[in-house]
Amino acid sequence: MSARLHQLLERQQRLIAKSEAQRASIAADMRVWQKPFTWIDRGLGVIGLIQNNRVLLYAAFALLASYKPAGARKLVVFAVSALKIAHHVRDLISPKPSSKPKG
Repeated sequence: MSARLHQLLERQQRLIAKSEAQRASIAADMRVWQKPFTWIDRGLGVIGLIQNNRVLLYAAFALLASYKPAGARKLVVFAVSALKIAHHVRDLISPKPSSKPKG
């Protein structure tokens, strides 16, 4: 019985060492992605802020339009184009359900 217990203890030590090496490897690989994930997180936070406070978006656009009308025009053209592309991609990814009745 003690030989079996000794084998189990050795195996446990090997597995612990292996898992520590894997954790270190994953941590090193994830350090590369830390900064891009931070920017994505900030962007999602800004999107959430805009969705919850539409008045801020309107006020910022009105301020831009009053100071730089050409810049506002370019922004509108860009935003409309981006929304069209986003809707098209969304429709490609998840098409609308058909209107045919099941049966």
